[in-house]
Amino acid sequence: MLTSSAGQVEEGDRLILTATVKSPKLATFATLQKWEIPPYGTASWQTVKTVKVNGRSKVPFKAVATDENSERYRVSVGYRSATRPVTSGALTITVWRWIPLNEYRPYYEAEPYAAGFGTTTIAGQAYSGWGPFTYSHTGTWESRFTPGRHCKAFKAVLGIADISGDDSSGAITFTADDTQLYASPTLTPGMSVPVVVDLAKPYRFGIQLFDTTPGGTTGHDAVESWPVLGEPAFLCTGV
Repeated sequence: MLTSSAGQVEEGDRLILTATVKSPKLATFATLQKWEIPPYGTASWQTVKTVKVNGRSKVPFKAVATDENSERYRVSVGYRSATRPVTSGALTITVWRWIPLNEYRPYYEAEPYAAGFGTTTIAGQAYSGWGPFTYSHTGTWESRFTPGRHCKAFKAVLGIADISGDDSSGAITFTADDTQLYASPTLTPGMSVPVVVDLAKPYRFGIQLFDTTPGGTTGHDAVESWPVLGEPAFLCTGV
């Protein structure tokens, strides 16, 4: 039998797979196998590692989660008295991975082409991010995306873009299926707020940005704030 230290992991996590050997004194070797699906060709079981049992009833294997969505393993044990190795049933492990927001296209924009993806700088740090374009002066921006019930968390670094005025301020909120899920503190230049927000696998996800600077949207010469998200991403599986 093969068991795992975790049934669900994030991409890059380490886990321990343990083979339980029923007759350890008769066993000679244990081979960990992984189900591989090549880009071209036929899927098959591939050997990961073979070790001597040496009388152990528990034989551990170390592994790192690298596949998308799930990984399948099994163990094969050879015995002195058997002509063929004995193979366990397959063990499936769910793998979650961070998917950048820019891999999703918004299905709704409050003002088309007013906000989008690009490079932004928050507190002197450059990020690949999402936020309003500088030619938009509405002061309120919103876009909505469809993670499609595959994601259980959202993360980003929140702040005011460094191009914002000294006395500017802003705020950012998230919604899930039209219900507000998160509201940031008041953001000012120089602030950098990393957040990880748990999600209940929503179908829709919305981001709202607000320029809260007094008089900030009255004209091009006014002090303005550009609320932005750095490195936004969903934690998903089954995508």
